Amino acid sequence: MKKSIAALLLTAAFATVPLQAQNLDNLTPEQQKQLLTLLLKQQMGGAAQPAQAQAQAPAQPALQAAPARTEADLAAAFSKFPVLAEGVQFERFRDGFSVNGKRYIDPEGKISSYAFDPQSGDFTYLAEAHTGEFILKSGRALSTEEPVTIATAYQQGPLWQVSTATGKRFTGYRLIPSSRGFVVARDNTGFRYVPGSGTTNIVAPEAYSIAALQNGDIANTGYILLERTPESNGTQPGNSLGALFSSVKSLGNTLGLGKKEDYALLQIESNRLVPVSVSLEDKQVQVMSMCKQKNILIAKCQQMDTFESAYEPNGSRHLSHYFWRINWFNVPGRPILVSQEGGLSKISATDLNSGKKVILFERTLGIANFSTVQHANGKISVTAQMGFSSETRDDVLALLDSLPDVAAKTAAN
Repeated sequence: MKKSIAALLLTAAFATVPLQAQNLDNLTPEQQKQLLTLLLKQQMGGAAQPAQAQAQAPAQPALQAAPARTEADLAAAFSKFPVLAEGVQFERFRDGFSVNGKRYIDPEGKISSYAFDPQSGDFTYLAEAHTGEFILKSGRALSTEEPVTIATAYQQGPLWQVSTATGKRFTGYRLIPSSRGFVVARDNTGFRYVPGSGTTNIVAPEAYSIAALQNGDIANTGYILLERTPESNGTQPGNSLGALFSSVKSLGNTLGLGKKEDYALLQIESNRLVPVSVSLEDKQVQVMSMCKQKNILIAKCQQMDTFESAYEPNGSRHLSHYFWRINWFNVPGRPILVSQEGGLSKISATDLNSGKKVILFERTLGIANFSTVQHANGKISVTAQMGFSSETRDDVLALLDSLPDVAAKTAAN
């Protein structure tokens, strides 16, 4: 039986060998065995080689980089956008934005992040064309001109790789659009790219990192939000005492009993730092699982997962997150900060040029919710939920000029 199988294998193997080498009768049994082993190895190796080569071949991205252009080409493309006679009103959505009440969508992919300038109408956004593959486009509201593709980006785990239409390449851990261009951040350093102009470096103090989410436009204000790193906040892994101290300090900050300035706005050109009293821990969302209902009001859960999110699991805004509590705008020539700092009882406005701060709303029992909008005329209005009713301040800039400076009073004390 074994001889028959061997003979069949030899016959099949010799089908690929030249005819002059196929005389089995001239080979000893040992030579036939060696030849059979050799041919079987060749057959197996030949079949495995293509599969191995295919496995080692790098995956080709479905999204191709934009054709190389010069900065002058991009500047010329942007010059075709008409200058708006008046500003527009943008509104944020979880999956995009609207212009004067009309939703804006992109045919090449879902808009995942964006930034805009209500005064010029400029905007830049990331459209996800494939999983982990993005197109960056810049446009202008109300224009009939199509948005200009300024770069392509790939996200692999925490790393972003960005290639501009002009051939510049950036790598970093955060990709942040601005109304014109984008920022690629690496911890406390980053690169700001403005299409048609070029690249500038951003260097923040070592104690901070560039925040992942920015509820203010970097391009038209010149300010970028920083977040204190956990190492400089005493909350690094294994430091239980530091974490406990940080949590107690965070609770005191929430109750308005002290400052916990875990965020700051950095003026990119001058490196001027404006601390913001919002706690790092407030950005966390808790999700309970493995729960058993004990009665109509109480459920006992065995597991709690904590993670950062600007939204609650049900899709509503996570109002304690720094993204909703720190807003800054440009009222031509005057960058203005609107924030809920040092607890939930006050909402203030700060002139970032002069440092003057005024109180817009104050409620001892806390202000659960507020929203800030810059209108087409440039005015900034703030609406706050004051218990069972809401109140609105229609012109923040006018109040900054008329109300007393609480920052000066605090400094004097």
